[in-house]
Amino acid sequence: MTRGLTIVAYAVNGAGIGHLTRVLAVLRWMRRLALCAGRRLDAYVLTTSEAGQLALREGFATFKLPSKTVVRAAGLPKEDYLRVARQWVWHSLGLLNPDLLLVDTFPGGTFGELGPALDLPARKVFVSRAVKAGFDAAGFAAWLPYYDRIVTVVEPGAARQATDNESYFAAPPSVASSSGAERDEVADFGSDACGIEPDAGLAGWQATNGGALSSVAVARTRYVSPILLREPEACHDRTTARRRLGVPDDAFALWLSAGGGGDPAAEQTLMALIDAFEAMPDVHLVVGAGPLYTGAPRRGPRLTWLTEPLAVEDFAGLDAAVSAAGFNTTYELLAMGVPTALFAQEKIADDQAARAARAAAAGAALWLPAGADGRPDAAALRETFACLRDEATRVKLAAQARAFVPLGGARQAAWYGLQLLLKHKELHAAVARATPRLCQWLERQKLDAEQCARLWALTAAITDGDDLAELLEQLPESFGLEDFLKFASRLPTLADAADLEAAFALWVRLAEALRPFGDARGRVAFLQHLPWSRRASPDDQVRVIIRFLAAASAAGESLYRALSVLERHTAGAESDPWRWLTAVEAAAREVSDGLRAGA
Repeated sequence: MTRGLTIVAYAVNGAGIGHLTRVLAVLRWMRRLALCAGRRLDAYVLTTSEAGQLALREGFATFKLPSKTVVRAAGLPKEDYLRVARQWVWHSLGLLNPDLLLVDTFPGGTFGELGPALDLPARKVFVSRAVKAGFDAAGFAAWLPYYDRIVTVVEPGAARQATDNESYFAAPPSVASSSGAERDEVADFGSDACGIEPDAGLAGWQATNGGALSSVAVARTRYVSPILLREPEACHDRTTARRRLGVPDDAFALWLSAGGGGDPAAEQTLMALIDAFEAMPDVHLVVGAGPLYTGAPRRGPRLTWLTEPLAVEDFAGLDAAVSAAGFNTTYELLAMGVPTALFAQEKIADDQAARAARAAAAGAALWLPAGADGRPDAAALRETFACLRDEATRVKLAAQARAFVPLGGARQAAWYGLQLLLKHKELHAAVARATPRLCQWLERQKLDAEQCARLWALTAAITDGDDLAELLEQLPESFGLEDFLKFASRLPTLADAADLEAAFALWVRLAEALRPFGDARGRVAFLQHLPWSRRASPDDQVRVIIRFLAAASAAGESLYRALSVLERHTAGAESDPWRWLTAVEAAAREVSDGLRAGA
């Protein structure tokens, strides 16, 4: 068993849930890739987010500090909080001693506490998301050389990002000019895969800001498309989504959102949006209040009120959306092809206005003006909604929205992080296996790393994850993977895909013969102690064992009793194929004769 990996993610937020969502999305794919490499991954999240249920849903452990919002609401002294927060982060990192530290947005820490701790973890990855121009430029630049990898999220339409950390942009590596490892990297996750184009304005920006850009940071920077926790392939279909949301078949489902719920004006904004639409008899409102929402809820007919995370899983059930232009909601809606009108909230670091403007300029969304209070203008809201009700407009918006958002950002970011921990061959094989289809099968089966490692060793002849998933999905649901692995361990080495497919076919036949017994423990014991000859062909053996099991089932024998009869007849016959097969048939006759004698 290879050594496991320990990763600590740092997601100390502002008023939203974007930081936590992003690191969870990357960790989710790191865990998938680690399983596909047969590696155990222990992940911890240090966070101040009050949306801890999101990590719970994703199966990640969090160590939590109160958020700045809660500290203010509780009237606690800021100095005390900062002192505790810094010590808490330092000691947590020292005790966990991770192989890799994953930090989002604030490279020196939101309290400035990460600096003294950056020499502790073996490897460090910084996820760089765009922030407003002028936001702590010097702090960002100073900390970046301490990171081994800088993963920069490129937002769609940002030909030249108006951000301070755009100085870390550079052209993605080209196949012709890259090193061997980089060429492999491009082949797996090339720049074309995420739609990233070199920033034509970068050179001028760097000249203007000479000295701010570290050559070390540039060399360590990689580019990814928007990091999303759920992409369309992991979401429910329209029929299922509308049933989960409680939307009638003939209703127009309209999503309303003011972000994750942490915005100070979230309650007033949501109430204004609901007031604007709730009198429309054919409209069903789906209100995404968000997990951080603390205001009064709104209930009523034709209204679904949501505060739980991962509402994106049901976005296929929507007909249109009116939403704040936060990072996650914007790209989740557009990636799902939901015709959307975006309005901008004022944030310290996040430039929602620029994001909404880029989407509108690309024809991927409608721009909805908002007043100084952050609420959409009432007249513009009516006019925009009239556009969203037009079917031709919705069809056009949906198509352009899907085309606007490149996918795979979380998978790319996880790959760039694990590059620092795994050997290239090991990671390359894991990436080939880690298709969404195979990953979803692994998650349904709840396999651990040790079981995965045995599965990959057995199935090494098939390297593509989708091909492997197609075979694994044929395994009988009443049996676990462990049962199949026990059976397969008796077979000769599976040298190619044909051998593997034959092994699966034999297992399906044997499992079907065991199914009538219904005794799960008995089946495990039978498979564990099943007599087997290395000399006889597997096909012949399965054929006579199936015949024996049919006789035992007809006679009403338990699997324990059947096993004892089989062991007695086959003892000492393993080296002689003909004798072994004959012994199994003799065992079948004994149980059948016993049935007839009993009758």
